[in-house]
Amino acid sequence: MKTMINKSRLGFAGLPVVGFDMGSAEGDYTGELTLMLNAARKDERGNRAQVFASRLEAIACFIIQKEMTGTEAAEALRQEATRIQNESGDLH
Repeated sequence: MKTMINKSRLGFAGLPVVGFDMGSAEGDYTGELTLMLNAARKDERGNRAQVFASRLEAIACFIIQKEMTGTEAAEALRQEATRIQNESGDLH
């Protein structure tokens, strides 16, 4: 991995450009990159699951504290779903 990072050349305007030497056998980092991407994806999924679980717990506490009926609780969940969808749209 260090050789991938250390391989650089000067590009446009004399700035260093880091890249892959696809012509050499040592330039095939597909397996390493795949492992790193999969680890990052797994980590992000775990983080998102923790945030979501925390939010569900907060909503449950809110419903109990306000002594909501089933219909009111369902409406609170719908509002939260809308908030999450809007937040998701802002990210994309």
